Order: sequence, then structure tokens, then C-alpha cells
Amino acid sequence: LIKTERAYPGKGRNIAIEHSNCDWIAMTDAGIRLDKNWLEDLVRPLEERRDLDGVYGNYEPVVSSFFKECLAIVFVPASTFINGRKMRSHFIASSLIRKDVWKAVGGFPDFRAAEDRIFMENVEKEGFRMGFSADAKVLWDIPSNFKMTFKRFSLFSMHDIKAGRFMDWHRGVIFMYLWGGILTFLGALISPLIYLVLLLSIFLRSSNLMREKLQGIALPFGMYIKRLTLVTSIMIWIDIAMFWGIIRYAANKFQKKDKT
Repeated sequence: LIKTERAYPGKGRNIAIEHSNCDWIAMTDAGIRLDKNWLEDLVRPLEERRDLDGVYGNYEPVVSSFFKECLAIVFVPASTFINGRKMRSHFIASSLIRKDVWKAVGGFPDFRAAEDRIFMENVEKEGFRMGFSADAKVLWDIPSNFKMTFKRFSLFSMHDIKAGRFMDWHRGVIFMYLWGGILTFLGALISPLIYLVLLLSIFLRSSNLMREKLQGIALPFGMYIKRLTLVTSIMIWIDIAMFWGIIRYAANKFQKKDKT
């Protein structure tokens, strides 16, 4: 264990990797449960392809409650086929990389959020060869209630802006709500029927998420409506958390400016 002063995940990983004497670094994270053969399965592609610079493993969200099932639908990416195997990938908490690759891209930026995305993008930009292992699976524990969800996403929202990732998430949601505001204004000005269009567009967004994530799994009508209602509620709740993160970011900037 290496003790240091205040450090976000990027700095923490950099310190750990810098002090390692190994040529290869396997990475996981807090809130992660490793499959017993995870490391062995993560290494296997290197035995088949000696030219690889790293390997991305697989991951699954822990959906131990109905709330978690619906939350996963809202924000966890759907599985895709990679090299003929269905998996989720590009997850830094299930990865293996050469130490000199980490050094070549300048390590991880010291951010609370987005540091993993930035690192992986830099690895890709530099042209390093990454393999994939569907069998190297980890379980990712996601928030279990509205309070924890709000806390996590408001924090991510604030720190995503700090990391310069406003275009990734915030822009699209802000544009969507500006459009909703226009429809609300038109509903008051022209006809209340426009409110129905607004309501339908909200549920259409939720149903599209469910269709993408459930990937053809048919649900009884009652269960579908129940799930659609909670998915919609969580989706809007995350949007509110995003806006709260923007407010916190702006408030912090104002305070720092006021002190100077």
C-alpha cells in the first residue's frame, strides 16, 4: 500500500503504476467483484497474440434489485459482439496494459471523472493494439436507490465539466430540455395537446432505452409498464442530478473568482 495526500482516481492509478516493477499492469477498482479466473482470462489473449499492447475485459452490472435493473437500463452500455463474443468492453476496472503504454500516453489525468475515458482515448489515438477477453468478467456494483444515484451523477456532472467533457453528456441533455421548454411554452400559448407531445417524447426516450438494453427480451405488459415508469423516473432524476452538477461547478468557479 502506498499512502499519499489528496488524490483523485487518475493520480492514484499513476502512483501505483509508477511504483510497480512489472512490465504489465492489471487494473480494477473499488466496488468491483472479480471472477475467480479474471486475471488468467485477461492474460489469455496475450498468449494468442504477442503483438498486443493491452487487453480489455468484460463487465456486468450487479442488478440485485428492481431499481438496479432499471438503473442499468438507463446508463450501462448494452453488450455488443466483439470477435464473435458478446461482451461489454472499454472498462478500465477490467483491463490489462503494458506499463510503457501508460507512460507513452502520459498516464491518467488527475480527475474525479472521465479520467478513464481520456486515458483509453489516448491509447487509441497513439495506435496501440488492444485485445479483448469476454471471459475476463468483473461485477460492477451500481447505486441501489435514488439518493445514491443523485449523489453519483451530480458528482460526475461537475467533474466531467472540470475535465472538459461538456460535449459528451451535458450538451445533448441541455438541448433536449430547451426543446421541452419550447413545447411547454407553445402548449400554454396554442393548445394543451402539445403537452401530450411532450409527454410522449419523454416516454419514447425511455422505451428506446429499454428496447436497446433488453435486446429482444419480451416482457408481460404489466411488467413492461412498471419497468418503463421506473426507467423514466430514473432517467429524469439523473438529468436533474446533471443540472445540479452544473450549478455546483458554477458556484465553485464563482467562489474561487470571488476569493481572487
